[in-house]
Amino acid sequence: MKAKFVPAYGPWRWFLRGGGYRAITMPWRTIYVLREHWHDPVLRRHERVHIEQIERDGAIRFTVLYLWYLVRYGYRQNPYEVEAYAREGDLDLDG
Repeated sequence: MKAKFVPAYGPWRWFLRGGGYRAITMPWRTIYVLREHWHDPVLRRHERVHIEQIERDGAIRFTVLYLWYLVRYGYRQNPYEVEAYAREGDLDLDG
């Protein structure tokens, strides 16, 4: 399934700005992006990795594990984020 990129408004914008994030991928395969990062190709590739993870692991498993990893390891050491950062330069994710 393709990802749906949408501008982050309202509570999504508040959450992203408050947390210092540029975008968030949700299990329903919608990616909320701050407008100033809308055209960032590296960010888009990073978020597409999360879409692949959701498809691979399933939405519920991904969500539960993502949150558990976040609590246990923090954002940068979260295995889902480690994978996404490692693969965000992959050219084959641009499709």
